[in-house]
Amino acid sequence: MFKTGLFPGPGGKGNFRKYPVWDERYCYDAWIEPCVAAGHQVHKYLAKGIIRNAFVADIDPKVAATWQVWSTPSLRSEVAERINLLSYRLLSDPVGVYEEMKAIIDGGSTDTVEIAVASLVGRQFVFGNTLRSNSKGQLNVCASKDKTRSLLRRSGVVGEHPQLNPGLLEQLNKGWRFEMPYFDSRWNVNWSGNAHACIDAFEASGHQRAIAFFDPPYWIPRGSRPGRRGTGALTPAYTHHGDPQGDDLFTLCVSVLERLLSNPNIERVVMTNYVSPQLIRAVEAMDKGGLPWQLTSLGTLATMNNGYERDDCPMEGFWEFGGSMMLGRYQQPNLFEVA
Repeated sequence: MFKTGLFPGPGGKGNFRKYPVWDERYCYDAWIEPCVAAGHQVHKYLAKGIIRNAFVADIDPKVAATWQVWSTPSLRSEVAERINLLSYRLLSDPVGVYEEMKAIIDGGSTDTVEIAVASLVGRQFVFGNTLRSNSKGQLNVCASKDKTRSLLRRSGVVGEHPQLNPGLLEQLNKGWRFEMPYFDSRWNVNWSGNAHACIDAFEASGHQRAIAFFDPPYWIPRGSRPGRRGTGALTPAYTHHGDPQGDDLFTLCVSVLERLLSNPNIERVVMTNYVSPQLIRAVEAMDKGGLPWQLTSLGTLATMNNGYERDDCPMEGFWEFGGSMMLGRYQQPNLFEVA
């Protein structure tokens, strides 16, 4: 099966049946993704040769380092070599390896390769592959006991010394070594540090028939669903974007979407987010430049607070503007249902 995305993590859009962003009836000359994260969608269409020009962004420095490494052959090789060296230590000291990666991330390193290695390896140790941080920007997740115990069992640890057996390292690497997707030097991937800079770069490029996929950290009003402790609070999976129920994230969602819809050179825009009365009203009030549009509910979506779908989980929405509507006809959700 074709593998997409630069790394595992929350919110990945690698299910192309559920998230049919591309409208195959149209021919677009550029892809815009202002909050790209792992980039499952854009990488698929680059790899298939459908697009050659991509404008992507993310404000998370761990994501930025990974994308920079991915698009630079010499850095890709260096990352692979460092991860190979770490594989040996994973046999005897998995918790120590994770703590070392955590220290690199918390220490604010500016070494691109170092940050990329720490991010790619660190994600393999934590629940949901999510490197969550606290308000000070430091990781607040520990290495998963299940994953570290599994490593120690597979290494045959006796006392303080691992008993290596033939083929063990190869098996270990299959489960823990991260291999980046293929990168073609013919691709023009323009990286920006934030969503609005990404749109600025596109506007300066001269492309005239673009498709945009806007997949921001999902926003939901405070108190709109009971949390696990009954508070309605949600755990931020994307720390650099702030509070998932805060005004700043809502403003980002609205302002970026407005810019995408106002550009006549962007012929199709797709946005994913939680469905809420506030976001529905904001979208309805926007000038959409005559583009047809629809909102399709994808059903309830599990959150990091409960880990599985429940009736009180928020609904996930799939907004389409322009092109062919790839999901069902527009049905305005009942505001009592989404409240």
